[in-house]
Parts: sequence; C-alpha cells; structure tokens
Amino acid sequence: MDNTTIYRRILSTRRPWVCGVVLFVLISGCATPWEKSALLKETYPNIDRVQGPTERALRNVFRRQKEESDEEELSLSGKSLKPIAGTEEYLAATELYKEEKFLEAQKAFKKVGKKFKKSEIREDALFMEAEAAWQLDNYSRAHDIYAVLLKEYPSTRHLNVVSERMFKVGRLWLDFPEVAKLDEIEQVNFEDPNKKLPSEEKPHTAKSRFVFVPNLTNKKEPLFDTPGNGVAALSAVWMNDPTGPLADDAMMLVASYHARKGNYIEADRYFQMLRETFPNSPHVQNAFLLGSHVKLMSYQGPDYETRTLEEAQKLKEATVRLYPNLPEKDRIQSELARIEDAKALIDWSQAKFWLRKGNKKAAAIYCHQVIDKFPNSQYAKLARAKLVELGPEYASGAAFLSPIDQKKTTVFDNIVPKNFTYRLKNYPLVGGPRSKTAKSTGTAPKRFSETSEEEAEDEVVEDEEMYEEEAPAEEPVNPPRRRNSWGDDDQTPDRLPPGSESEAREMEPNKPGRARL
Repeated sequence: MDNTTIYRRILSTRRPWVCGVVLFVLISGCATPWEKSALLKETYPNIDRVQGPTERALRNVFRRQKEESDEEELSLSGKSLKPIAGTEEYLAATELYKEEKFLEAQKAFKKVGKKFKKSEIREDALFMEAEAAWQLDNYSRAHDIYAVLLKEYPSTRHLNVVSERMFKVGRLWLDFPEVAKLDEIEQVNFEDPNKKLPSEEKPHTAKSRFVFVPNLTNKKEPLFDTPGNGVAALSAVWMNDPTGPLADDAMMLVASYHARKGNYIEADRYFQMLRETFPNSPHVQNAFLLGSHVKLMSYQGPDYETRTLEEAQKLKEATVRLYPNLPEKDRIQSELARIEDAKALIDWSQAKFWLRKGNKKAAAIYCHQVIDKFPNSQYAKLARAKLVELGPEYASGAAFLSPIDQKKTTVFDNIVPKNFTYRLKNYPLVGGPRSKTAKSTGTAPKRFSETSEEEAEDEVVEDEEMYEEEAPAEEPVNPPRRRNSWGDDDQTPDRLPPGSESEAREMEPNKPGRARL
C-alpha cells in the first residue's frame, strides 16, 4: 500500500482523532502496520534457498543425468545432436578451404585448434590446417602439424591419409630413393678391414647442404637437415601405423638410406626389424641379402671378437637355404669361404701373439686348433710348419702332458741363495732350570740358521746334554709359593711341578694327536 492510498483513507474518514494519530505517525517517520506488511512480505528470512555442498553436488549429478537422457531421447527420435564447441568456426574455415583460399583457411583452422584445445573439434582442425599447408606446398609446416596430430591423437581417424602424406614427404626429402642394391654398398676388405672396398655402382644419396646453413628459399624443405627430417618422416609411418600398407616400405627405405650412407650398424638393425616384424613383406628377400652384407661390413679385423663373423655366416647360410635361386648365390658362397679364412686368421693371430710372449705351449694349442677347425685354409699350412719348428713334442702333443717350459725366475730368486733354508732350532719346552750364566748373557738365541742338517742335529744334542748336566741332584719337597704378576719376570716358575717331566717324556713322539715335547 503506497502513501497516496493512505492519505486518501485518512481524508475520507470522519474521525478527527484518527486523523491526528495518523498525521503524527507520518510526521514522526514511523512505519505503519500496512507499510510493515508490504515491506516484509517478500524479504522475510527463510532457509528455503540455502544449499550445502552435498546438496549442490547431487543437484549437479541429477542435472547432468537429465541432460544425457534428453540427448539420448533426441538421438533415438532422429533429431540432431548438440553441436560440438567450435563447430561454427570450423565450418566457416571449411568454406574457405572449399573456395581454395588455403592461406586464410590455414589461419582459420589454426585459430580454431588453439581456441578449443579441450574440444573434439581440435583433431579435425589440426588435420585440416596441415592439409591447407600441404596444398600451399609448404611441406615442412604440414609435416610439423601432422607430427603434433599423431602425438596428441595416436589413433586418429585420419591415420591413413597422414601416413600417406608422411611417406610422400619423406621420399621427397630423400630425393625419391628406391630400395638399395647390393652393388651400391661398399665391400668388405678381409686383408685390411679398416679400409673398405668401393662399391661397384655409385650410391643414390640425397642432396644435402652444410649442417649449419639454413634453408631460407625453398619452402618445400625444412629449415635444417633435410635428409634427417626425411628419415624421421618415414620412421613416423611405421611407428604410428605398423599395420598399414606403407609400414614395411618406409622401414625398407630407412634401412637402405643407412646402408648407402655407411651406417652399417643402423642398417643392420633396421634390416633385422624388417625380417622379424614383417615376415610376409616382399622386401624380406632383400632384407636377408643386404642384412647379411651390412652385418659382415661391421667386421673390424682379427684383433676383435668373432661374434660379427659368426652372425654374418649364419645369415648368409640362411639366405642361400631360403632362396636357392638367388642371382647373387655365387657371390655369397665366395664370401662364406672368405669368412672361414677370417675365422682361421683370428686363431692364427692368437698363436703368433703367444709366440711373441714366449709361451710355446699356448702357441702350440692355437696351432692345433687352427688345424682341427680349418684344415683346408691357408693358415693350417702355416700352423703345421710352426709346430715342426717348435719341436716334435709340440707337434705330437706330448708337451701338453708334462711341463716342458722352464720355470720363470723372479727378482727374489736372484737375491736369496738357492741353498738357503729357514730352520727353527729344536729347543725343548720342558726340562731343568737354566743356569744363571745363561740368563746373565745378553745375547739372544739364534732363531734361523744357514748350517746344514748334520750341524743342526749336533747343536740339538749339545743343548740337551747341557740341560741335563745343569739339572739339580735333588728337588725340594715343598717349593716356595710365588705370586704371579704380569710385570715381574723373576717371579715366573722355572720348571713344571714334580712328575710332569717324566709324564711328558713317556709320550710317543710319532703318534698322531700328541705333541712332541
């Protein structure tokens, strides 16, 4: 009720005291009962709208469930789903792409992917941005965007197109290479493994500039290291799409690139992966042939281990066995014969090494090993001649049954005389008390002697007679008791109690378990 209505009611009333009271209330500023009810009927305090954290969480859950059920009903009824965030911007960029405005479309797709990072539209935006850059022949930019797409969405629905694009750009940056041929790879030099023999044909290698010179003119190539980026693009094909139709082709091209460049260890690794991962690939035959060749190229000479030669030999034998009609079969057979000679050379080098050291027995062992394992090699003849030179005992093997070689002397043997022996004098542990004259002398008894055995026995006999002569005729019945102290040497007893000497002499000296006293 407003003030105008109140005034009208006051004026319409015919009671003057009522008018006075009302006028007093209005003048004093107090609120009338009608005004109080009008002010407080909407703002009366209550807790109807107050919600705790649990109630708010439940309300959000129920609201989300209701929205999902509504979307499900819409999908079942045939109506369109709720549009994904960023759909309108994506459709606008698509129209630019259809109008062949690729530069504007690339910028628009980049803006959509950057703005809606948490939306599902980002996957398609990245793919279309790379496609727009591809249409502009900006392969370096397209390669970078494809790499981001594969990193964020490994199972993207555009994987087939992305693998094809990466395969093409990899071949382009490697100057469109083909599978390497055996004549393009260097040959192993068994006489001097450190110097490789040149290839029969010139290898097909990509054109490369200096590493630190950037590419600022050709937008089809990356800024630095064009061949290296080509290898990375091909590697991304079989790493992200191993079951795709281009996976084995990409791996074979990478292996061929390393074989042409002389990176034989990397080439061997990729050829081995191709044989194990894609056994049904049409490149398996070349993987066996080239793989056995590059594995043999890792041979460094007879001073190193034979594992490389043995693995190359097994791989070449498997190649001949699996592909008997191979055109390079004669070449592989000749290489197998050279491998046998190289293995014989390793054992012959060990024999020569021990000859330089002066160990004839070890040298003879390696000579016999060369003859037994490689009887038809040229080093077997040298081993037989060396055994004849060493002597009949080494050639027959009798030297291995008895030590023929002289014992080596040391510096200590040259200082100490040959007849010098350490002997401990046989002093009796029990017996009569020693004479005072022996105590008074300050000379210490000799512990070691350089005399012969007869002189040592005579000295022992003289010592025993001396102790027997100095023994007293009678022993005291009750010897005085002495205190045992750690510091006074004169208080130690000079002999054992009565009867102990006779018992000790009755012991059998040669009986085991008894000490000779």
